[in-house]
Amino acid sequence: MSLNQKPDFGPLHGVRVVVSAMEIAGPFPAHMMAEWGADVIWIENTSYPDTIRVQRNYCELARRNFKTITLNMFAEEGREAFLRLMKDTDILIESSKGPSWPRHGITDELLWGANPALVIAHLSGYGHWGDPNYINLPSYDLIAQAFSGYLVQNGTVEQPVPAFPYAGDYFAGFTVLSSALAALYRAKQTGQGESIDVSMYEALLRVGQYYMMDYFNEGKVYPRSNMGKDPLCVGCGVYKCKDGYMTMELVGARQVAGMMKELGKDALIGTDACPEGCQLLLLSMPHGTETEADIDKYFADMTLADAEAVMSRLKIAGGRMMTVQDLENHPHYVAREDIVTWEGSNGRTVKGPNIVPRFKNRPGQIWRGMPDRGEHTKSVLEGLGYNDQQIAELEEKGIVLLKK
Repeated sequence: MSLNQKPDFGPLHGVRVVVSAMEIAGPFPAHMMAEWGADVIWIENTSYPDTIRVQRNYCELARRNFKTITLNMFAEEGREAFLRLMKDTDILIESSKGPSWPRHGITDELLWGANPALVIAHLSGYGHWGDPNYINLPSYDLIAQAFSGYLVQNGTVEQPVPAFPYAGDYFAGFTVLSSALAALYRAKQTGQGESIDVSMYEALLRVGQYYMMDYFNEGKVYPRSNMGKDPLCVGCGVYKCKDGYMTMELVGARQVAGMMKELGKDALIGTDACPEGCQLLLLSMPHGTETEADIDKYFADMTLADAEAVMSRLKIAGGRMMTVQDLENHPHYVAREDIVTWEGSNGRTVKGPNIVPRFKNRPGQIWRGMPDRGEHTKSVLEGLGYNDQQIAELEEKGIVLLKK
């Protein structure tokens, strides 16, 4: 398979991405680009396979549309092959413990020597510079949530609970995705590449919201709230109905007034408890905690269908908490074709989420399932100018592994 052998689809067709990373945070942005049309080559370790491969079903989603090679780019012969690959690469994504690539001799300057327009996205737990006691530490989703101040905001009063599944990985992945594409836009204009230092904890720090801003500026500390409720606002959270749970965001003057009337609290409208035109009720307002308790009671005797009817009538944003079992046959999911099937590894039929978001003129496409380990090593090396004897020598030295 030549490097150019990929169907013509998506807004990123013609963009080549190389990713050297394991698990979720690093490969995720490359996966999104692959679904948007980029030609993505995934470099796997020659010593051991990506641990994502043990997740029999999720790996089929996380690595679809990828090509894969095995390569030890830190060995001399492997570095030569890697630099050849970089000449026609637009974006390189690597995930490791801090500045481990420079320590192994692969610096930004070396990469730019091969391709001055290369966009390099470095992803690590703590960044490439800072306190030396931290930058070389390993990190995963949970560690990043804890260090960033994100974890302390989630859970109950008694117990912090991580935001599953793996919010730290995905926030970091989206940060890599957006920053790499921003840098690519500039590189295409100027011919000058970029190096991006993405730390997992900083991606979460950036979305810490008013919890930390109110502390930094006013010294306020908000406790975690029980029962899935917003710690500041009335009518914003998870509510229990007779047959399940629903969510509500009581925002907007019309919506607030409508709910107050529904609760029989008309007399409070126009007072300090609910000022005229109030768009958001706060727990700190007079009767705030009382109103929140009344909302709990109001929904407790309703079915989910009745609660949804109330949300619709009052034009309040809200709806039932969907279970995984609810998704597949829900009419909106069906109408938008959110759940699809494709051919995964070994010809297996796989079912999972469709490509998002939806591009109208150049839509994404699922064009291949997850590749076997090292499936494209030989074809990629051939595309870089290596002959059969040279490839065999690299294999003999353990620089590459070929699919058997």
